[in-house]
Amino acid sequence: MENEKVNTQHERSIKKISSFLDSKFTGPFGIKFGLDPILGLIPGIGDVVTTLLSLYIIFLAYLMGVGPFVLTRMLVNILLENLVDMIPIVGNIFDFVWRANNKNLELLEKYKESPNKQRFISQVFILSIFVFFLFLMGLSFYASFYFLKGLKTYFSS
Repeated sequence: MENEKVNTQHERSIKKISSFLDSKFTGPFGIKFGLDPILGLIPGIGDVVTTLLSLYIIFLAYLMGVGPFVLTRMLVNILLENLVDMIPIVGNIFDFVWRANNKNLELLEKYKESPNKQRFISQVFILSIFVFFLFLMGLSFYASFYFLKGLKTYFSS
């Protein structure tokens, strides 16, 4: 009973933080946005603050007992948002569209409905990312090999 009460409090906190960061306000044409893209305009501090709040959401989900594969998927959402945030202007626009915290809240709600299904979907997602990065590494090695082979041919003639 006590654990259920704590989980409910954590979920309420996650909903508030997620809304605060990603969808609290309505702009022109009904576009929802939060403080994440606005704080992201403050060099240095803005992205750090929003990232810490996003990580706090994941910490609360961990305390609620969300499995490691779903937590990893949540981290990937935040990581992607932060990687794109490094690109000036594009990163700020991406914050309005991606809304990692709302995506993570949705993952949490789906996990509560069907933990096994979400665990499986998250495992497939993470495995797909792993395979994609292995492919990129292989492609990089392949390209490097032929580049070096071309350099050798160029300098040996």
